[in-house]
Amino acid sequence: MNPIRVVLIEDDIDWLNIMETIIGNEDDIVLVGCGTTKEEAINLSKALDHIDIFLVDINLTDNNLDGIYTALELKSSGDWKVLMLTSMSDEDIIQKSFIAGATDYILKKDVHKIPHIIRSIYHEPSNPVEVILQDYRRMKSEEQLKDLTNAEREVYKLIEQGHSRRDIQKKLMKSDNTLKNQIKNILKKMSVSNSKEAIRKVKSGGLW
Repeated sequence: MNPIRVVLIEDDIDWLNIMETIIGNEDDIVLVGCGTTKEEAINLSKALDHIDIFLVDINLTDNNLDGIYTALELKSSGDWKVLMLTSMSDEDIIQKSFIAGATDYILKKDVHKIPHIIRSIYHEPSNPVEVILQDYRRMKSEEQLKDLTNAEREVYKLIEQGHSRRDIQKKLMKSDNTLKNQIKNILKKMSVSNSKEAIRKVKSGGLW
C-alpha cells in the first residue's frame, strides 16, 4: 500500500522539527514537503505530483488567520485534505478553519495524536462529519447573499459564472442602466468594492 503523502506548513522551527520526527517514525506516512508561509504552501501544491494531506499551522507569521487563508486557497485549487494545527482552542478560530475547508484540527499539546488523525481522515474520506462540514460551508457561502433580491441573486450568479456585463444584459434582457444599478446594489449590500471581491467573499464563506 502506498504511504500517505503529507506536506507540513509550520513557521515555528522547533515545532517543525518535532512534527518531522513524529511523522518520520511512521512507516505508512511520508513527509514530502515542508514550508513556513502561505506562499510556500501554494508553491508546493503546484510543484509536487501527489499530496494527500496538508498539515497547516493556524498561526503562520503571527497572524491568527494566515493558516486559515492558506487552507482556503489550498481547498480552492485541489481536493487534498487539510488538517489544522493550533495551540489555541478558540471556538471562533476553529470555526473559521472549518469554513475555509479544513477537514479537522488538532491542538499542539496533542501532537502525538497526529499520525492517528492523519490516518483517520485519509482512510475515511466520506465520513459523516465531512458531509456536515460541506453543508455548513455551503450555508456560510449562501449567507453572504442573504440581503440580495431574487433579481440581484440572478445577476450575481451569472457574474460568478464568468459572464460579461453584455452577456448578462442579453440573457436577462435588462437595460444597461438597470444592470449597472443592480450590480451597484449587490456590491453595496455585500460591503465589497468590485465583482471579484464579491465572488471571493461568497466562496470563502465571508472570511475574505
